Amino acid sequence: MADVGAGMRNEQYRPKVLYIGGTGRTGSTLLTKLLGEVPGWFAGGELAFMWRYGLQQQGRCACGDRVADCELWSQVFAMLIANDVQVDADQMVAARKRCWSIHLPLMALPGIAARMFDRLGDFPHVVESTYRAIADVTQSRVIVDSSKEPHYSWILRDRTDLDMYFVHLVRDPRAVAYSWSRQRREKGLDGVRRMENRGPLTSSLYYTVSNVAAEAIWSRSDRYRLMRYEDFVASPERALAEIADFIGEPLTTMPVEDGRFNVSPNHIAWGNPNRFDAGTVQIHADEVWRRNGGRVARSAGFGSAAIARNYGYRPTAPESREVTRRLARHQIPSTGEDS
Repeated sequence: MADVGAGMRNEQYRPKVLYIGGTGRTGSTLLTKLLGEVPGWFAGGELAFMWRYGLQQQGRCACGDRVADCELWSQVFAMLIANDVQVDADQMVAARKRCWSIHLPLMALPGIAARMFDRLGDFPHVVESTYRAIADVTQSRVIVDSSKEPHYSWILRDRTDLDMYFVHLVRDPRAVAYSWSRQRREKGLDGVRRMENRGPLTSSLYYTVSNVAAEAIWSRSDRYRLMRYEDFVASPERALAEIADFIGEPLTTMPVEDGRFNVSPNHIAWGNPNRFDAGTVQIHADEVWRRNGGRVARSAGFGSAAIARNYGYRPTAPESREVTRRLARHQIPSTGEDS
């Protein structure tokens, strides 16, 4: 790791950020863990939420320590302070609320997004400095951010000098809705805390708005790449090679073979609780929703059908329902890999 007392690299250096965007419960944490196994790539996880959950609520890094006490993140924050960048979680969370997911429809109006970004104050500067510090402390060429929120990526693209690439990760909306409906413990926070739940209507709304926004903000750019969860888990090797080619970082080694890879100790700051899982991971499709999704999956399928067709899904087609009934007769394992 770098000397935290040293200054960050000059402003001409642009950290390369691989942003995984779209909506939640699409397998982004699994993908992030795999990307973090590439030499020179750092898996940061959902960095947009680090200030709120990692610092404000004293959440835990994937290494097991609190983010504030983690050896790596402590060095990142120390480098920021050494370079006169204020590390104030309360201010960062308050600034983010000025440009929140509920504002996405409003931001589609001409000039509104720019005005909202103008209200962010030092937020973009602190965020950019944080990525620069991560790159320096970890000596990484690529920082993987799986925050998913399209509006946050918009801020990074338009109000910082980061070298941004956007992988738009999508998944069948029925699987997404079923994942949101499940009750699961939040391992990253002390006490008995549950992960956020959403009903099929809310899941469909977020699925539609987030994916439409991701397309609107990024799809006209050569920094945009669409990836389906189903294609990723079917061939992780191909998915990884395509991403590496997309961001101009040819692979010298392939960390996954036959869908299996080893998860090294890492410092994912926030994300799905499966970020704490170490050891060997066998990647395969988590399709337990086909057996247990029921009304939740069907309702979300109808609610998200219009945008889902853009990605090759037909959640309301009769043949799809027949496939669901046929597969439901088999015991399909859940891997917990759905976000």
